[in-house]
Amino acid sequence: MGSGLFTRWTLTASLALALSGCAAAPRLPAPEARLNTAMPAGFTGEVRFAFESAESFRLHSARTLGRIKTAAGNAPINILALSGGGAGGAFGAGALVGWSRSGQRPVFNLVTGVSVGALIAPLAFLGPDWDPVLTKALAGESSEHLLQRHLIGAFFSTSVYRGQPLVDLVDQFVTDELVAAVAREYANGRMLFIETTDLDKGEPVIWNMGEIAAHGGKEARLLFRNVLVASASIPVVFPPVMIEVQEGEQRYEEMHVDGATTVPLFLAPEVAALVTQNAPQLGAVNVYVLVNGQLGRFPSTTKRTTSEILSVAFNTNLTHSIRAALGLAYNFAQRYGMEFQLTEIPNSYAFEGPLDFDPKHMRRLFDFAANCAESGQLWKTLDRTYRDAMTSRAPKPSQIPECPVTATANAAAP
Repeated sequence: MGSGLFTRWTLTASLALALSGCAAAPRLPAPEARLNTAMPAGFTGEVRFAFESAESFRLHSARTLGRIKTAAGNAPINILALSGGGAGGAFGAGALVGWSRSGQRPVFNLVTGVSVGALIAPLAFLGPDWDPVLTKALAGESSEHLLQRHLIGAFFSTSVYRGQPLVDLVDQFVTDELVAAVAREYANGRMLFIETTDLDKGEPVIWNMGEIAAHGGKEARLLFRNVLVASASIPVVFPPVMIEVQEGEQRYEEMHVDGATTVPLFLAPEVAALVTQNAPQLGAVNVYVLVNGQLGRFPSTTKRTTSEILSVAFNTNLTHSIRAALGLAYNFAQRYGMEFQLTEIPNSYAFEGPLDFDPKHMRRLFDFAANCAESGQLWKTLDRTYRDAMTSRAPKPSQIPECPVTATANAAAP
């Protein structure tokens, strides 16, 4: 993940932080109370869920799982969780498209997304008919101009890169047709959750995108789009998204950023470990976790420079955050008796990091994942994934990358 591009970004970000006191854009105040009922104007309390208490989570979890079970009937329940990872989203998009080609991709009863996983999630939720849109959005075609610098203006703004290209990218596929399609599936009992980070509170917020879509009209499309943009807006890299909320007659603004700032992926909120009662019996449940990155880092000599130390520290934190989130997701799945499978960009693949939005590199990663998925070499267990990550070695320049399952088999060979 420590590519030259990422290293240059960390240096620029450090300078921007040093000069951050030079200017501050005006904004409405955030809600002062930690527990409040402020909601986006015109929407009800069902459109999002914030961490309040163990009891509130138990009730929310029971309602959500109960709704899914009722809609699924006696059929198996399929859940897809999509992680953050920036340009690594090309892997997740390719995996889904290749899975469709194999004829084995299930209908998902619940889809969750964080960061770039949030951009993939609505299209994954709507199924293979939306694969052409998913390909256009995340296979590299739309990424070439995503990173547009403010240049010197970065020192007087909230980010190194302009936010409009990301907004334009999301606007391409968050159409009235897509929002209406999400609303129809929500009416059938299927659920789509996206996570952002409320920077004012320092807490994750989970948005019920089906409920937002069901609201209808321009308000629904705008909030739907803004939540996706916010979830993908890496702090300092892209500007935060200000979401206006209302409590009674009082108006506020909340500052939302990349969901991976707090939780890089989720099946349920981090307090899932506290769930001990009021949980419905779900029957057969299949959980698929798609990690848009790598869980292993290769040992290398860290240079004694500010930018290098900051870059390595960031990547280390991200790697361990994803590992921790996987542990929580796995424990949640085990508690409910769910079958758990995951995939990631294998260590044999020379991935250049989350900010490598070069269209050729993203297309290569997309095609690699699509071919692995189509050939049935994508999914593996958590234990095998952790063992592979712990024994990872840097790929040789001439090495042909192996699909996750093939790489696992080779690693297990004597």
